[in-house]
Amino acid sequence: MGNAAPLVSIVVPSYNHSKFIKKCIESIVTQSYHNYELFVLDDGSTDNSLEILEELKNEYGFYLESNKNQGVSKTLNRGFRELATGKYYTFCASDDYWLPDKLVKQINFMELNPSYGMVYGKALMVDPDGNIDGNITTERGMNLIGGNIFDDLILGKFHPPVNYLLRASAVKELGFYRENIWAEDFDMNLRISNKYPIGFIDDFLSAYRLSEPGTNKNLNFKTIYSHLESIEQFEYLPIYKKALKNWYYKCFLWYSPYKKGKKLALKGMVHNFDRFFTREFLIFFYNLLLKWK
Repeated sequence: MGNAAPLVSIVVPSYNHSKFIKKCIESIVTQSYHNYELFVLDDGSTDNSLEILEELKNEYGFYLESNKNQGVSKTLNRGFRELATGKYYTFCASDDYWLPDKLVKQINFMELNPSYGMVYGKALMVDPDGNIDGNITTERGMNLIGGNIFDDLILGKFHPPVNYLLRASAVKELGFYRENIWAEDFDMNLRISNKYPIGFIDDFLSAYRLSEPGTNKNLNFKTIYSHLESIEQFEYLPIYKKALKNWYYKCFLWYSPYKKGKKLALKGMVHNFDRFFTREFLIFFYNLLLKWK
């Protein structure tokens, strides 16, 4: 694209990923697309992430800032609202990394489709040791689509991999990220797709780091209740009641095996009793009664 290539503003919200942060940064600075500005914002890491970032900054010359812990939404807003000057916004979690042509492919798509608010692609699922999990990669890559996908997203039919390139004008129009929201990606995806078509590139653009085996981030309940809050902002739409019912069903599926989540799973089951004779419902009904992790 040469000198006419649009500027991309990249934010890396870094938090306690000293094992992965070098891989993350180097996957950005070695992109085949070169017209970008990189802001690395450390969110109060307590490991040696900041020390590693200082060394990487000296080598690659990006903007580095260290703040007290304030969460991803506020960190992204600090980068995009207060520092960024690009036509497009994108970010990379500090334990994830990009494939070499991620930006080129997304910029090409967005420049050819000026009515689109965002574009995403497929992601490899990588374990903490860097091994690609082919089964999970295939599973999470199914049913991904582009276009007018708001209904699919609010009904939970799929969740786009977190490698988005966002049109800056769309993010500004929406007022950036809502800072009280825990699951900021789901929330922004709903808000953008409610106003704009969303692009999908049927190619691998990034790698997503899976949690350590045996951990379940959903058991803190922050994600599920954040999803509810995001859905509730659209209670004026006809699809809201169906989306709320599906949210309850997700509670049933997520939490039925766990002692800590039994009450929420039971509520989810009651709201979806019309599905009782489906195979999936019966499996998780069994989990609700007999599994107590």
